[in-house]
Amino acid sequence: MKNIKRHICFCLIFVLSLSFTSQKAVALPILKKVKYSYLLHIPEDYGKDTYKKWPVIFYLHGRHASGKNLESLERYGLPYYLSKGKKMDFIVVSPQCPWNKNWSSEDWFNPVYDEVAARLKVDDSRVYLIGMSMGGFGTWELAARMPDRFAAISPMCGGANVKWADRLSKIPAWVFHGTADRQIPVSRSEIMVKALEKLKAEVKFSRLTNQGHDISKQFNNDELYSWLLKHSLEKLPFWQETLPFLKTIAVKQVSVSPPLRSHAGLALVQ
Repeated sequence: MKNIKRHICFCLIFVLSLSFTSQKAVALPILKKVKYSYLLHIPEDYGKDTYKKWPVIFYLHGRHASGKNLESLERYGLPYYLSKGKKMDFIVVSPQCPWNKNWSSEDWFNPVYDEVAARLKVDDSRVYLIGMSMGGFGTWELAARMPDRFAAISPMCGGANVKWADRLSKIPAWVFHGTADRQIPVSRSEIMVKALEKLKAEVKFSRLTNQGHDISKQFNNDELYSWLLKHSLEKLPFWQETLPFLKTIAVKQVSVSPPLRSHAGLALVQ
């Protein structure tokens, strides 16, 4: 009987070690955690229902908005429309990437998400990721790093490594790209869409005929936000969850209360 028990324990440990090894093998390199400044949009009706949790959009800007001036994010894209009074039933987080970095240089997402989740009523099953140009590339890669984190994504005029298709196939995606884009060829999006379609992933592709690189008006497309809201993550019962030491991504809430100052309907968080 003792030998049987030992054999069962040995098999269990062996299976767990194999799971850990295989998961570790496909994981992308671990990045240094950092804190990026960000603009924060809170819905007009936030707080009216004390029990309501709100969906969250993370918006990733392009190269020209990088730096230390948060107000530069409002020159185009989603922060521009929000600053002009666009109404949205989402919490919108618009981080700013420093110069000489891109959205995959460091782990900025977890510290920012933890801070927002600690202060606001966020719906953890409805976190979305959208971005254009450098932000489009960042949307693809961040989703590939954390395929179980986002309910849906929308990369615009970006591109990605086709080897990530298997991870990305878990996430519904709506891809936008102008056919006349001279900075990032539409083929960069076409390759990813075809790879996802082969895997039977849920993917939409809007080829914007005769449009160039600047397709930021798509962030004023209410159809996009209605589509995002159709998707949410399934929360497994605790007994079906992956064991903590086998998870490659862990998000936890921390108690942080950064200063806020109002600006054009948005909050600037340093």
